[in-house]
Amino acid sequence: MNLDLENILLKVSQSADIDGGELDRASRLIIDSVCEGLAITRAGIWLLGQNAEIISCQLLIDKGNDLDSESLILKRSDFPQYFAALDKERSIPAHDAITDSATAEFGEVYLTPLGITSMLDVPIRHRGKMIGIICCEHQGPQREWHDDEIVFSSSLADLYGRAVSAKERADYEAQLVEINHSLEQMVAERTKALEATRDKLIESEKMAALGNLVAGVAHEVNTPLGIALTSVSHCNEELKQTFRSFESETLSESQFRAFVDSCSEGLNLAEQSLMRAGKLVQDFKRTAADQVSLEEEEINLSEYIEQVINPLKPMLRKEQVKLNLELTSNIVITTCPGTIAQLLTNLLSNALRHAFIGNNPAVTNTIVVACDKTKKGVFIRVTDNGVGIPTELHKKIFEPFYTTAREQGGTGLGLPILYNLVTQKLNGEIDLTSSPNKGTDITVWILLY
Repeated sequence: MNLDLENILLKVSQSADIDGGELDRASRLIIDSVCEGLAITRAGIWLLGQNAEIISCQLLIDKGNDLDSESLILKRSDFPQYFAALDKERSIPAHDAITDSATAEFGEVYLTPLGITSMLDVPIRHRGKMIGIICCEHQGPQREWHDDEIVFSSSLADLYGRAVSAKERADYEAQLVEINHSLEQMVAERTKALEATRDKLIESEKMAALGNLVAGVAHEVNTPLGIALTSVSHCNEELKQTFRSFESETLSESQFRAFVDSCSEGLNLAEQSLMRAGKLVQDFKRTAADQVSLEEEEINLSEYIEQVINPLKPMLRKEQVKLNLELTSNIVITTCPGTIAQLLTNLLSNALRHAFIGNNPAVTNTIVVACDKTKKGVFIRVTDNGVGIPTELHKKIFEPFYTTAREQGGTGLGLPILYNLVTQKLNGEIDLTSSPNKGTDITVWILLY
């Protein structure tokens, strides 16, 4: 190959257009280089289609007629000899295009009208398969295509195959970018939806806990209210009977004294019952209000724990669980009472739901609530003597939605909510000690440093 052709090939092979993914730019560069190297004015790129039954023009440059694109399609049925030559997948050097068996079919309809006397078609291969040709068309006196010109054209055809690979790669990368963007958007949307669902579930869990409190308190309040109503009704009947005796002047001193003693006893009983109901409602109102409040205040921890637990006692009695309190008095701290109320409610509800399933019926189910102050900080501890938790599940139980009581309505959010409350709102820590048949001890630390 002469030096001029080698220089043209080197220039094209080093061009960024070949590997840049812009196939149109690469095509024009290659066809312009074909025209330059072979000293012709007309050349084009043709690609096979429909199982090699047609070949269509992708780019045609005719410098003599100032034409750089033309839509042409050739069918095998119209030019069988030409397609038979293409099937061999070799170069077609038609020195005399009018008489060459491969190109003679184009004579009257194509070659003669355009003054084309010689043609050189070289195969374009991509991934080892012939996908088309570069067609070099000489106008003017016939010429003989030299070996170095055929090699030169074939090399440019190979560079076109490389450009096709670059275009595919660029398309794949664009698709990957689009897919990645779509995935990121889908993940963002799904994450947003999951966060919204999580928030709703957390709120539902909180409301469910309050619902249990309401049910327990309602039952517990009805009892003293019923006693008070019965006592007041009894006193009212006694009053009516005594008044009738007074009206009929048959009221004796002993009857009057008996009336006073009966009414005094009844009214005392009614007062005690109403005070008990009032205390229960007051504690419940404080607990319920605190659980939706994030304000900090100074509290006496042991007294506040008793206030929170008081509305929970009906629920404990219903499940036949004994409650022991081991509270160190006079621990005054500034904290968010709502968080304390919520974590205690969660811990006791969680223990009632999980701790005593399958427990030894001969053992009294017991929960101990304790609080104290150490150098490390203030702690609240809830201990049960239930079935315990296997070591391999110690971390798992703090994962959202993990629960062993799904069939009983468990959401798996009780302890994860507790973990978030302690670590985020109290800036504290949680210690878990448990093993099968040894009960469970959960200690919440409110750090002082």
